[in-house]
Amino acid sequence: MTVSVTWWKQAAERWLAPVALLMVAGGCGGETPTATALPPVPVKPAPLPETSAPAAPPIGLTPLPSAEEVQQAAPGGRADPFGPLVGVEAADVQDPTTGLTLPGVLLVGDQKRAMLTTASGSGVVCVGSDGRCGEDVPVLLPTGWSVLSIDVERGCIRLALNDEPQEPFCMA
Repeated sequence: MTVSVTWWKQAAERWLAPVALLMVAGGCGGETPTATALPPVPVKPAPLPETSAPAAPPIGLTPLPSAEEVQQAAPGGRADPFGPLVGVEAADVQDPTTGLTLPGVLLVGDQKRAMLTTASGSGVVCVGSDGRCGEDVPVLLPTGWSVLSIDVERGCIRLALNDEPQEPFCMA
């Protein structure tokens, strides 16, 4: 067994020695690499001084105003846009028949809605038998009342009591 291992070792050395020599010679025979300089790092330009307004482009467009210009041009609003108006003499009118107050009407998409205040609270009602605008919304109207129509243009709502139409009730 020792003879065969030695023979394989000698054969491998005879074949691998020339291959290793070629690899070493091939790696050394090329041109030597030259040092290359890295590109210069760009210098960050100094910030430009602020100008009041950019010049209008030659195509006739006018630049939009800045955020500061818009804020200065718009007067301040109310602190609470849903709160009562201060200094307004007219108060909400209460319907003597129902005891409801109608502060407003609105159009949401194509659905007409009315804002109502009742003895049980405030909310929005829609046209229908119980006035609810959705199935998960609690009933705002007293038992027996329904909403027949909402006139957004005039600011009126028409209710029915036990399916008997009542006179329209309008905002003040």
